[in-house]
Amino acid sequence: MSDQATNALIAIALGSALAMLLFVPTAAVQYRLNGTLGPGDLATLLSAAVYGLALWTYTLLPMPESGRYVCKSSNLEPLGSIDGLWAGDPGGGVTALLRDPVFLQLALNLLLFVPLGFFLRVILKRGFVVAGLVGLAVSLLIETTQLTGVWTLYDCPYRLFDVDDLLVNTTGAVAGSLLSVIVVRRRTGDAVMPTRITRGRRLVGMASDLWFMVLFGGFVALAYRAAAVYGPLSLDLEVQTTLQVAVPYGVQVAAVLLLGRTVGEWTISVRAVPRRSGLNRWEPVSRLVKLLTGITPPVALLLLGGWWALVGVPLFLGLTVAVALVTPQSRGLSHTLAGLDLRIAADEELGRDEPQGPGAPVSPRPAATE
Repeated sequence: MSDQATNALIAIALGSALAMLLFVPTAAVQYRLNGTLGPGDLATLLSAAVYGLALWTYTLLPMPESGRYVCKSSNLEPLGSIDGLWAGDPGGGVTALLRDPVFLQLALNLLLFVPLGFFLRVILKRGFVVAGLVGLAVSLLIETTQLTGVWTLYDCPYRLFDVDDLLVNTTGAVAGSLLSVIVVRRRTGDAVMPTRITRGRRLVGMASDLWFMVLFGGFVALAYRAAAVYGPLSLDLEVQTTLQVAVPYGVQVAAVLLLGRTVGEWTISVRAVPRRSGLNRWEPVSRLVKLLTGITPPVALLLLGGWWALVGVPLFLGLTVAVALVTPQSRGLSHTLAGLDLRIAADEELGRDEPQGPGAPVSPRPAATE
């Protein structure tokens, strides 16, 4: 397999992992800005993460072994690379130009930064000026890293530092920003914010809860192992498993009992309220019921281990999802048993009391500036 193919696989693998890590923060931002998280948002998240890793893999990898590389010189003459485009065959015309290695390298460097300008407009709503500045900064960071041998990790540069790359890369970022105008529509007036909690939104919330438990639990397990290896603790797999499950669960307990919603429900910007007016004094009891019938059963099954966890957890999660899909407002099992309704948190903050069922109106919200 060629180095370029290997770099692509590394970028895809690590970029996909990065996108998964950023799923919950991305969902939280999107539901507060637009009230939705669609396939296009997920595609943008994945492609941006893969692109960010590709910038690293294609400009620094493969990193050679110590003593098995040739020191590269530097081109510090502005436009020096461009001046030599037709040096090999001045009369060859376009065909010779397209075959010229110098031209191909310049073209690839330009194309490499086109997505940067595109993502800056799509994600951050910033135009070509910001794209040019960010493109220059990123290019300067990459070129400086190459010039210094990965910040003195190597005795000398193993890749060519070319000052023309700064110009070409910046041009690519600006071009990407300008081209993105064709596919990115400028919003005018008020953006429409949904007031109905859709099944998709609830499923994203449930997935966020599950992903939070997995990620935070993994972080706790790594911290425990580090303390066991480098600290005074001795490694005990049972203790590790207990901490890995119990610590994220403790965060969920605090979130439900104090705030009335799980981490996943906070992510999708919804909250639970008593189904009937005048029952606010019983809300702490409802929150406890929600906790005991929601996040607690799968955690208890995981701590039991064995077949209880292997069979019980998937069955309970499947039941929870199924009930959420068929109950009004997608309130789900725990909210139904606790006598709670779900509302979009922004509506609660604004003091709106309209129901969130099917057919509910949508509310306008000022659009984000570009």
